[in-house]
Amino acid sequence: MLSLVLTEYLTLSVQQAYTLNTHIQHLKLPVTCMPVFPGLSIFLILSLYYSVFVPITRRITGNPHGASQLQRVGIGLAVSIISVAWAGLFENYRRHYAIQNGFEFNFLTQMPDLTAYWLLIQYCLIGIAEVFCIVGLLEFLYEEAPDAMKSIGSAYAALAGGLGCFAATILNNIVKAATRDSDGKSWLSQNINTGRFDCLYWLLTLLSFLNFCVFLWSAHRYKYRAIESEEDKSSAVL
Repeated sequence: MLSLVLTEYLTLSVQQAYTLNTHIQHLKLPVTCMPVFPGLSIFLILSLYYSVFVPITRRITGNPHGASQLQRVGIGLAVSIISVAWAGLFENYRRHYAIQNGFEFNFLTQMPDLTAYWLLIQYCLIGIAEVFCIVGLLEFLYEEAPDAMKSIGSAYAALAGGLGCFAATILNNIVKAATRDSDGKSWLSQNINTGRFDCLYWLLTLLSFLNFCVFLWSAHRYKYRAIESEEDKSSAVL
């Protein structure tokens, strides 16, 4: 689910940026640079993760990693929900701003008073989510998987990214078919000012929340291998 959200960001945000001001002072960044920012945010947050988050939480929890693997995955999933909810809020504002200021049918014209760097908020949030999820998940798979399956577990992260791309394509096709009206317009119309990207973001928020609930249920029932081995030893002694 997290990979699906990131894939949607990399495609939808470029179309959003075409309608927004991408200037930094006198420097104008190409719209196609926008997908670079999620990667940059992941890189920067990953360095802060080990230098700031882990030492602080280690003192609080006593856990050498700061938090358990599943706790970190849960934090990442929760942040991803906030990220996609913010994306929906901003897209709703951007769309109404475009309509009110006469840009409804000029979807390739930049609105000078609305900066594209509002998109950086959702990029930073999804970067935080990716770091917590990927780091926690890789450690979880490496430490909890049987010895013969450790390499397979580590490869799962790359597989999840690919599956997220396929899932995003399937979801987009379903949304287009389900929301297309008699004029051929849908939530994912080429003209994003007449489309409803915000509704797609709300749908992603709902799916992310359902995914988070399933994760909480599964994580609550899971027992770490170390705990299971201790219980086995105590039962053997008894």
